[in-house]
Amino acid sequence: MPDEPTVHVDSSEIREGILDYEVENCPTCNSELVQGFGLAGGGFGAYGICPKCERVIWKCSVEE
Repeated sequence: MPDEPTVHVDSSEIREGILDYEVENCPTCNSELVQGFGLAGGGFGAYGICPKCERVIWKCSVEE
């Protein structure tokens, strides 16, 4: 039987290239961002996603 996959979530690690502060519009296409809360963009916290570019633009992690 193969080994079970493991996952490690670092609540403070944000992926490279994602802003660490909130903006209202996408810097690439100027579309209004959709906000959420969870694991998108790395770590756990609030984020803004561009629906046109389909990518996380900003992420603010929850500090422990």
